[in-house]
Amino acid sequence: MNLGRGRGSRSAQWLIPLLAAVIGAPASAGAIRLEPWRGHVSLGYGHLFSDDLSPGGSISVAGGVDYPINEALRVGPVIGIAILGSHDVTRGSVTAGLDYSLLDAALMLHWLPANGRIARVSFGPGFAAARAQLQVGAGGAGFLDLAVDEVQPEFALDVSAIPRRQKIVAVGLEAGLRFVPVKRVDWTLATLRLTIHY
Repeated sequence: MNLGRGRGSRSAQWLIPLLAAVIGAPASAGAIRLEPWRGHVSLGYGHLFSDDLSPGGSISVAGGVDYPINEALRVGPVIGIAILGSHDVTRGSVTAGLDYSLLDAALMLHWLPANGRIARVSFGPGFAAARAQLQVGAGGAGFLDLAVDEVQPEFALDVSAIPRRQKIVAVGLEAGLRFVPVKRVDWTLATLRLTIHY
């Protein structure tokens, strides 16, 4: 596996201190209380935009927790996985399948607008494990250039339409994008999911 150590290690140098600073800010006034923490889970559809080999798309799942900075901002990690489907490629007399998936984790800043249909805008950096697994018998060496198995930095963006007044549970829709600089061709994952906040 190519761990993308060049860009990935540089991103980690500022991502880790940022996480520590955010968590340390409310802790400076005392211990972090559990009550302000909130979580969410999202389930729906994900589609990959990369090149003409992109599959048709399939299931996408994500979940995360967040802590308030103030009334309009929250912060926390989000982890997601997308099983993106398969694509068959034929070269000569041999056909190979590529199974696509993406596992990602991002530190998201959540902005809560006071008005409008969009109740939550989330964005932040992270890391993504992009995979296009080769499925072929004899003659597989001729398709190795299409396989992907690497970890790269990502930029994550989610926009959610949910009720603003949340008592216990709020249900809405979430649209998202993940930008991942995969070496062979950049990946852009688009998602549309039902989201449940609690």
